[in-house]
Amino acid sequence: MQKRFSRENPETRRRLLIEAAERCLATHGIQGFTIDRICREAGVSRGLIGHYFAGKDALLAAVYRSSLYGAIMDRMAKAAGAATPTGRLEATIAAAFQPDTFKRANLLVWLALWGAAATNPTLQKVHRWLYRRYRARLAEEIAAVAAERRIAVDALVLARNIIALIDGLWLEWCLDPQALNPADARAACLGLIEARLGRLSE
Repeated sequence: MQKRFSRENPETRRRLLIEAAERCLATHGIQGFTIDRICREAGVSRGLIGHYFAGKDALLAAVYRSSLYGAIMDRMAKAAGAATPTGRLEATIAAAFQPDTFKRANLLVWLALWGAAATNPTLQKVHRWLYRRYRARLAEEIAAVAAERRIAVDALVLARNIIALIDGLWLEWCLDPQALNPADARAACLGLIEARLGRLSE
């Protein structure tokens, strides 16, 4: 790993370290999230991790940014290319249920991160910024459809409720895949939106 790592460009090296840290978190939980363990997983020295991250909290924050929010925000950005407000909103909701975001492999990572965020000021700050960005992006699409249909709606409140529904359905699916599937979860979120904005798809 060291030889391969040394050949990569700085941005790729940083991403490889984040991926190694995420694997440690998924396998060992927050108690096993140590610099020594991450170094072994990545096949690098402690000094090299220190070159890319100010400390363990900075690396943990980077994992928080990339493990779910990064993927879903990338997909939401792509959804913005849809031709109509309704199409963009549907694509934005669909982004939450793609295989690279709505997957069971994230369960232990997110349980560990959410637990740590309850007491870690660095993670609290990162979570607050990412969540508000995510909610605002979803609210923009909701507001656009509402404006087109001349419907009064508190877009931020509806976006908050949809995100809570996504998180809850994802957690339930991770714990018991027989309880629902990603298509069920997507339909539930669209149902919540349609209750306020009317039918989206014909």
